[in-house]
Amino acid sequence: MARAALATSVLALILTPSAFAARAASPPPATPGLLSIGGYARTLVQLERGSLAAEGGTLVSPPQRIWVLPTRAAQKVLPGLLAQGVVQAVEPDLPIELLRAAVDPLVQHEYWRPLVGADTATPPGPGKPITVIDTGLDVTHEEFAGRPNTILLGPQNLAESSEDFHGTAVSSVAAAPENGVGVVGIYPQAVLRSIDVGSLAVANVIAALNAAITAGPSVINMSFGVPYTRLLEDTLLRAFAAGSILVASSGNERREGVAAGPPGSLPHVLTVAATDQFDDPADFSTPSLGVDLAAPGVDIPAAIPRSFNASGYAALSGTSFSAPLVSGATAWVWTARPTLDVTQIFELMRVTANDVADEGFDRDTGFGVLSIPNALTTQAPPKDPKEPNDDIRQVRARGLFRTAATPVTAPGKPHATLRARMDVTEDPEDVYRVYVPAGRVVRITATPDTDVDVDVWKPTASSVFLRGAARTRNLLASSGKDGRAAERVSVRNRTKTGFYAFLDVYLPRNGPLDARYTVTISTVRP
Repeated sequence: MARAALATSVLALILTPSAFAARAASPPPATPGLLSIGGYARTLVQLERGSLAAEGGTLVSPPQRIWVLPTRAAQKVLPGLLAQGVVQAVEPDLPIELLRAAVDPLVQHEYWRPLVGADTATPPGPGKPITVIDTGLDVTHEEFAGRPNTILLGPQNLAESSEDFHGTAVSSVAAAPENGVGVVGIYPQAVLRSIDVGSLAVANVIAALNAAITAGPSVINMSFGVPYTRLLEDTLLRAFAAGSILVASSGNERREGVAAGPPGSLPHVLTVAATDQFDDPADFSTPSLGVDLAAPGVDIPAAIPRSFNASGYAALSGTSFSAPLVSGATAWVWTARPTLDVTQIFELMRVTANDVADEGFDRDTGFGVLSIPNALTTQAPPKDPKEPNDDIRQVRARGLFRTAATPVTAPGKPHATLRARMDVTEDPEDVYRVYVPAGRVVRITATPDTDVDVDVWKPTASSVFLRGAARTRNLLASSGKDGRAAERVSVRNRTKTGFYAFLDVYLPRNGPLDARYTVTISTVRP
């Protein structure tokens, strides 16, 4: 999505995106390193301990201990910190790109309302919040001056760049009130939180996501693109784990043939493409396997600061404006169905879309065009347990999270059954902690509706993506039958001490795009 060119090599180990096609594109474990970061003004550094305040650093994510500091200062201090072994990651502070395609004269009719069913249902009062991470919100605009339930999570600046109309426009599409002037957002009475990212850089997005997490669960709208960064992905996973639903634009690079990128291409992010007045894919909307659904994104009426347009309004095109339609609708549906958790709402918004374009799922529109009536009335999918759990570092203690994920089996709980689902782009791996008591055998059976494979890893394993000698050294058991055959593995503990192994259920290379499965675990005497 973002088109900023990377001028230099910046890490000793290049960090690759999360598994976009399950086992077909698995990332190696990341290790910190430094070759040259001189092409960028600022650098992100994740420390195991210590501070960079004395070097001019700013702590942008206290839970993850991520600092941003001037690159010149980083070049001086990093060699010593790397020698001490306290650096967990080093990345350039990359630019982000706001995703809009065009600005045209105002279209007076909000044609999108019947296309997504907003005209056949009444939106609720304030409920689940929408958090817009973008440029600043113009609170003097008539759509937002005095608007109830508008919360500013930090200062809002409208004079930093030529893109500073963007946040006001995105917010109006999601939540402009019914006040007799201008436009009406898809969820007019929503609790609207606005976070100004300031200069368009990854460090500020990480800080904004942390502010959103602190404020509490919400639907987080991200109408921007950025080159891959592991630290940003980690922060997105923390937001998802904390109970927020992440929504992002697919990108506007269709004509250029540029592949879709983060944040929309990352797991656990609801990715939105753009369609036009006829439910056809917009000619700028980036297609990809990661697209979940689509929403109108051509000539969308929106409010903008009068410093950009004397009328205070414009018709805008881009996936930037498809995403807030889905964000607003998701908050609406979640408010109407508050007992559903994030995994249920996430899946509900995808599978209830109106199928358009090619029959079934397609790269242009995902599962189809947003349908509010369908999402309000369709039976909810079951919960997907223990998410996010795409790799060992997401479930072990002192990995991505301070505490370990709740195990499936444990001392005093020798048997368990769970049902879960997987998706090649949104949920590519399911990793669980399983207790193997001293002198006992643990038997595991995974029964899929299509095809899954199973590995069981030792406690020493750092990742389910290990290869070669590291895989052989850390793997306890594996099963990879074709088709719907049940996968069965056993692990025997011949020692006098119990331990937690890591069970990994995953989609095989060149296998199905999604799967549902049941895992049964039994602990028996040998």
